[in-house]
Amino acid sequence: MSKTKPDPLQHLMRRRVADAEIGQEPASDYDTLLSDYKELQRMVQEQTALINTLQRESGADPLTGLANHRTLAAELERSLATARRYGRRHALILLNVADFATLSTQLGEDATDALLRHLSSLIRQNIRPTDIAAHPRFGEFAIILNELRAVENATMRAEELCTIASQTPCMVGGRSLHAIVNYGLCVFTQDDEADSVMSRARQSLATVQTSTPNA
Repeated sequence: MSKTKPDPLQHLMRRRVADAEIGQEPASDYDTLLSDYKELQRMVQEQTALINTLQRESGADPLTGLANHRTLAAELERSLATARRYGRRHALILLNVADFATLSTQLGEDATDALLRHLSSLIRQNIRPTDIAAHPRFGEFAIILNELRAVENATMRAEELCTIASQTPCMVGGRSLHAIVNYGLCVFTQDDEADSVMSRARQSLATVQTSTPNA
């Protein structure tokens, strides 16, 4: 049996009768609407907080949908365990948006978020199903390349991702945005530890010379 949709007018009249019975001045229509709006706003805020919590616990970055820093750490440990067990090689690529803090200030929050979502989509489209893509912090992306056949393949893949990200514009509000993206790379085997892999990838990123994308 379906429930009858409540009548807002009847709800208002019942509230006025209840106020009168306890000797309170009946609330005006404006006061009632304002009270209802504040209650709705509170519910939306609570729901948003809950969604953010669930996203964090699920291991996904809420902005890009890629793995977050916790999931990246867990997947890196998993790849290292595979390397130790089977003697295979893997690689960690770090992609960094050059001078991200300045760029973010110039673009504003909405355009910056759109750019990061754009870059995450490009990365997702250009990696293998066995690879892991993550957004561990603003302006930085990480990709674990599992099961490398040759070290040269990791370098080639890093250069491809960097070129695609740098040369594919992001359209925001009728504007075409280009981000300069650099990469760092670390190939690792069964003899490595997670901390050293990340450290070497960051050192590699720091030594990369910034290049300008084509217009």
